Amino acid sequence: MSSTLSLGGHLPLDSQRAGLMMSRGIGRHINRTADFFVLLFVREGVLHIEELGTAFEVQAGQSLLLWPGRRHGGTKDYDENLQFYWLHFNLTDIGEDHPALSIPQYTNVTRPDFVTELFRRYLDDQETGHLQPLGAALYSWMILMEISDTRPPLDTGAATSLAGRAYAFVRTHFHEKITASDVAFALGYNSQYLGRVFQRTYNQSLAEAIRRARISHAKSLLLHTNHNVGEIARLSGFEDTTYFQRVFKQLEGMTPLRFRRLHARMMINNS
Repeated sequence: MSSTLSLGGHLPLDSQRAGLMMSRGIGRHINRTADFFVLLFVREGVLHIEELGTAFEVQAGQSLLLWPGRRHGGTKDYDENLQFYWLHFNLTDIGEDHPALSIPQYTNVTRPDFVTELFRRYLDDQETGHLQPLGAALYSWMILMEISDTRPPLDTGAATSLAGRAYAFVRTHFHEKITASDVAFALGYNSQYLGRVFQRTYNQSLAEAIRRARISHAKSLLLHTNHNVGEIARLSGFEDTTYFQRVFKQLEGMTPLRFRRLHARMMINNS
């Protein structure tokens, strides 16, 4: 009698490859007509790109989906701090029995840290040779599910614009000693009103956004520097190392050192 459960099946997409582009401020996105879908997710900076004459400025925490057969290319040189993930995929046999997703072409990503983690795992498995076609399709499907989970679309009014300004402030000041009230004061708004607008737009509180921004930066330092945990905590805006470790484990499900060991390998290229 077998004690092994065997699972098969497939998803209605063929995931081809993924990568992380880290710019040094040189060059711009290539001009081409691809025969596959290209999903771009900006981690830091701004990506200037167009598709069939429609220009996009894709900012941190936003995604852009480019269609096969439509010419696209960069409209400005890369920012020095630009980092974005890319995913190439094609659709296969989409039928009525397959689940449906509605993927916006250009949108704010509700949970950018979660999408980043999915890309990291995809790239780690891809680099180490452990990525099978079904696994690649599953990672891609989960990424697309996150992209499809939209809140209010871009440019839908003053409230969404205010939330975006608050989010931008958090992204640039998270390493300082700030609270949700400090963000509201800096923008000149009542903290309760701003909190409601931010929660409605991003499905998280301002305090949670600050914590996540700090942990996101801490993860980058863990992956790309040799700083110890205490120094990383300080550089990420945490005054107390123990509290930093507790928050990190709450959000990531593991300690900072475990995260560093688990994600030590990553493919970085310019595709």
